Amino acid sequence: MSTEWDRPDEDDNFDGWNEASVPARALFPEWDARFDSAEKALEHARAQGCDLHALVSRLHLDAFQVIRLINYIRRPTTQPRPTPESIMSLTGHEAFLTDDNEMKPVPGYEEDGLLQYDLAEESERMDTATELKILREAYDELRHRYAERFGITAAVAQDAAAEQVSAPAPQPIDRHYFESYAGHDIHQTMIGDSVRTLSYAKFLLSPANAHLIRGKTVMDVGCGSGILSLFCARAGAKQVLAIDASDVVERARANIEDNGFGHVVRVFRGRIEALDEVLAPWAGKVDLIVSEWMGYFLLYESMLPSVLYARDRYLREGGILAPSHSRMVLAAATDRGVLCERSRFWSDVYGFRMPSMTQGLSSEAATEDVEADAIVSDVATICDLPLEQIPVAQPSFTAPFSLHVKEACKVHGFVSWFDTWFAPTPHVAFDDLPPVTVSPVQPSDVHGLDLHGNEVVEASEATHGETVSFTTSPFGKPTHWKQTIFLLKTPIEVQAGTCIEGEIRVYASSANERELDVDLHYSADERPSTGEKRVATRTTQVYSVR
Repeated sequence: MSTEWDRPDEDDNFDGWNEASVPARALFPEWDARFDSAEKALEHARAQGCDLHALVSRLHLDAFQVIRLINYIRRPTTQPRPTPESIMSLTGHEAFLTDDNEMKPVPGYEEDGLLQYDLAEESERMDTATELKILREAYDELRHRYAERFGITAAVAQDAAAEQVSAPAPQPIDRHYFESYAGHDIHQTMIGDSVRTLSYAKFLLSPANAHLIRGKTVMDVGCGSGILSLFCARAGAKQVLAIDASDVVERARANIEDNGFGHVVRVFRGRIEALDEVLAPWAGKVDLIVSEWMGYFLLYESMLPSVLYARDRYLREGGILAPSHSRMVLAAATDRGVLCERSRFWSDVYGFRMPSMTQGLSSEAATEDVEADAIVSDVATICDLPLEQIPVAQPSFTAPFSLHVKEACKVHGFVSWFDTWFAPTPHVAFDDLPPVTVSPVQPSDVHGLDLHGNEVVEASEATHGETVSFTTSPFGKPTHWKQTIFLLKTPIEVQAGTCIEGEIRVYASSANERELDVDLHYSADERPSTGEKRVATRTTQVYSVR
């Protein structure tokens, strides 16, 4: 009796041959199912967690490597027995992929349709289709920008754009910003900042926070090198959506694949605001959004609005933001060597005075590591950012401050830094947060930091949650954010007990929306021993944060 598996010799010509329609058996012998085409067998495998199309594309396997892989999965002597999870975790460096012994047919599968289906060519075709889709989406984004710019409808814009030789270029400011994150050094600097990186790792990998991530959907906004996405994958996330608009996103994709987490982390290139259509399946369904959005003086670079956009569009009700709270503070400082170093440098340059080079220095905020003993006053909070609640906009604010000086000295400037918290529950008020942690997280404090590659931390039943925090203050371990110095043109002579009162205004620069301008109004209230209050003159200085 002839069956579809026993083809007569006279049919062995290739007229109308379609390799995709050749009957095939299940990829994994344990499933013991038969299908009338290789494509249906692949769909079955995908439903079980083994997406061969994605794997072949990720590892760039050729046709012979695909055959070796299929035979390896089916060969009864392969130990331990392959599973969908273990196959999707392959790195491409496995010995069997180059072992010609794996080209020998597995008994019972000699004419199987999966061996005749060119997965390598099909995956390459799918990659091309994906690239075309991305290009189309980029075109649509530019078309909508064109429409907004000239106040016309999207339909009219499409017709108008079709007549143009080229689409409008991205905004130079944004292009420069994203290009600045394409290099190696900036990512090494950020990851090498152990205060920053270990704080994120401690929160994401904590057994007490496993219920926030394990089996959940996470979004990493501004993924950079992919380190935070990898932490989430190691914590057992079901899927991680890693998003970045910089060229570094391609390196993130490679880093994720090289560590065997390509089946967990999906990488998307583009500004989060421009990916609505692509990310539509996850609208309102993301369990946790993680992002390292903080810049110098916290708000420099203006990345926070993108995180808040993602919060409103993708975070489910009751979802978690990591981090969840940030606080900006201000203190008075005297010169202990760092504050006035930039101006002092030009007083003797190999025997020459160059005072002209100091022009404008007092109008530019400096970013330096300030000595702890240079802080000579108490600390005033100038801005609290409960990230769950603030509107989708670059924060600007005006805040009063009152600083009490602790010793007789000259106040040469004001110093600002920020503190950050990761709360494991939503809707936590600032007053309910623990004091910020000054002692930095140590590697030994981070659960699972000794794992490698695609290893995942063990499951935990804990649900109480663990709050993590860090400071960028002079009293903690130095970070790559350092502190922001606002140098005074004229130092203030003060006594112990002097109160410096004032107001600080922070707003986006009109010349570059990713930069900041700061207005400082201040006066020193000196009370003589008689207790009589003297009238103080208020001084104003304007600074740029660049």
